[in-house]
Amino acid sequence: MNALLQQLGSALSGLTWSAWHFLSFPFNRRSRWRSLRVLAVCRDPFVLERIRLSELIPDPFEVTLGPLKAGAHNVSEYELLCLASLVKAANASKVFEIGTFDGRSSRAMALNLVPDGCLVTLNLPPGEGVNSAGVCNVDTGLNTKVISGNRFLGTLEAACIRQVYGDSATFDFGPYEGCMDLVFIDGSHVFDYVKNDTEAAIRMIKPAGGWILWHDATLYGVAPYLKKQIREFGWPVRLIDGTTLMVGYCREGEMTCVPLKDG
Repeated sequence: MNALLQQLGSALSGLTWSAWHFLSFPFNRRSRWRSLRVLAVCRDPFVLERIRLSELIPDPFEVTLGPLKAGAHNVSEYELLCLASLVKAANASKVFEIGTFDGRSSRAMALNLVPDGCLVTLNLPPGEGVNSAGVCNVDTGLNTKVISGNRFLGTLEAACIRQVYGDSATFDFGPYEGCMDLVFIDGSHVFDYVKNDTEAAIRMIKPAGGWILWHDATLYGVAPYLKKQIREFGWPVRLIDGTTLMVGYCREGEMTCVPLKDG
């Protein structure tokens, strides 16, 4: 109840400021920006579950990043930095990615694995435009637009990236269970797929602990799923400020508090 009141108070305060700016300076650029910002906050399902990237990485910290420039349907440049940083900060040797697309995020994460580390990335088979249920949607359609992993093919990082194919709803995750340091979920954004992929991710994380990240966490079927887990099970997951990346920490098969870095 307190959290709900805080969110309501924040929204009303922002709305008041927005109205004042608009009435005082109706054609002012700042007023328009403020109005749009307030609208975004009012629609933000995770306004209280926020964390800064700086809270998740040590100091000093260096990360290798590339390829930086984002294309259509890619994670943003800052989101790419966050992914690479969490792989590096976790000292990850094994990463699993659900949803390869063009391989940009695969390569960025692979660049930050420990020596001899491995990243496994799962995508629908080449040219396949429907899922195992025979459904064709935006997510499956993307698979026909690019060559899976084309942005890491022929690079040095390709040697530590293993491309596997299948539909995550029917894929056998058994061989990868209990051995991953980090799992990145960016496959189908339908609620049931997000649920299935998350449950698979929890099984794949090492018992000692590891990270799970969801892309587009404020959108599509991802947001309702995560809101449900927060509301019903108290999942202490956090949205990285300035991104649509939700981050959670799993230990012994349970979601637990995100470990913060000092300094």
